[in-house]
Amino acid sequence: MRRLTSLLTVLSLIGSLAAAQSKPSTEVGTMVGVTVLSVSGTSVTHIGIPGDGVQASPILYGTFFVTPSVMVEPQIAFTYISSSGSHVTSLGIAAQLGYLFSPANSGSPYVAANFAFQSLSDGSSFSGPGVGGAVGYRFKVKNSLAIRFDARYRRWFSDFKDLNEIGFGLGLGATF
Repeated sequence: MRRLTSLLTVLSLIGSLAAAQSKPSTEVGTMVGVTVLSVSGTSVTHIGIPGDGVQASPILYGTFFVTPSVMVEPQIAFTYISSSGSHVTSLGIAAQLGYLFSPANSGSPYVAANFAFQSLSDGSSFSGPGVGGAVGYRFKVKNSLAIRFDARYRRWFSDFKDLNEIGFGLGLGATF
């Protein structure tokens, strides 16, 4: 009898976890914020609406919750600037893996690790990867809107060697 009770308890827990995870959650949004890029004692501050993306570019993100606590987030950033016959094109992609500490609550702190790749062209071509981390707080407003505050650090390599990126952002996302 004891074994049957234990087996039923385990099966019930597995069923509950499967039911919770079978309802996938997705968030699509953008960020506004302040990004500081610094290298060798020189810094540039960018305030963007939208902004706060890969090296301060406007960003679009999609967050996929693989479990209630674990989020996987691809991000894309694109900028094209043209003036007097010259132009600069910037394309950035990033991936973030995050963990929500209290996913059942309407608000939860989170931590994340991220990887990014940036390509910049202004007649010459520059590109390189960046790695870093983020901390933040995400809260749900009703069932269709999520708002997040975050702070992140990213270190860049290759053509962007020794570039440090520090960002503070406010994210607005629609949830599905």
